[in-house]
Amino acid sequence: MRQYYVLTQNPHCAQVFEFIDRHKLQYSLHLNRTRFWVPEGAVLTEFLLRFGEVCPLVDESLDLATGLPRGH
Repeated sequence: MRQYYVLTQNPHCAQVFEFIDRHKLQYSLHLNRTRFWVPEGAVLTEFLLRFGEVCPLVDESLDLATGLPRGH
């Protein structure tokens, strides 16, 4: 699974939430963003076609709290 996020103030946020709900994706709410996991296959393809430019991929090599590489 790939982890993505959408910022709360993103104008496409409501559409992304509908996609998450319709596909019953796992998600984690935060103050200014929602992280969610998209499985490989048709759901990922649909997601990338619709939201690939507005929902960045979470970089697993970075510490999400600091933005620095893990272990620093």
